[in-house]
Amino acid sequence: MKSEKYFIHLSSEEQEVFKEYSIPLVFPKEHNIFSPGDVPNYIYFIEAGRIKIYRITMDGEYITISIRHAGEVCGLAEALCSMPRQCFAMTLETTRLQAVKKEDFFQILSMEPQLNLKISQVLSRRLRHAETIIHDLVYYNVEARLARLLLSMSKQCGRQYEDHIILDIVLTHKDIASMIGTSRQSVTLSLQQFKDRGIIDYHKREIIILNFAKLRNLT
Repeated sequence: MKSEKYFIHLSSEEQEVFKEYSIPLVFPKEHNIFSPGDVPNYIYFIEAGRIKIYRITMDGEYITISIRHAGEVCGLAEALCSMPRQCFAMTLETTRLQAVKKEDFFQILSMEPQLNLKISQVLSRRLRHAETIIHDLVYYNVEARLARLLLSMSKQCGRQYEDHIILDIVLTHKDIASMIGTSRQSVTLSLQQFKDRGIIDYHKREIIILNFAKLRNLT
């Protein structure tokens, strides 16, 4: 079920080049990799684990921007633009990374021209995703936005079983609320309604999609 549209697929030659320049890192769960205002000295390729990109408002509210999965790159935009970090990046589980210095990354791009296209494609897809989120906030109600998020998550981190899909990621109702622009209470209510209608089930923070067709019809 996993979607690879945000992955950067490296050729064997590109992988060898990256190995020469990268630094292997392993961070435990809930480790902050970077924070707003940090100088973007490194770009991170996620080998295993997940990273939450989030912001904190003036009122102290945590806003989840996105989740980066294994196979994706993290910290790319600010490094390319030479701008200070805008968000926090925190591991959601033990995470293994390959860190490449910004200057070395630019050197790699000059050595591997095809990689420029791959990077551009990933950034374009992320931009399109951001535009979709804005569209959804304007045109869809909370129930539909939640359904669309669950469908998207099923492609990113869904594990297919005989007749259901388990979302292989742990998010709080507050995380989900910030990702679809609503309150935690609205998410809790909508998830319970989905459960009552036999569309999903959940245990603690694990969400199970029982009826994919019904969930898709909500959108």
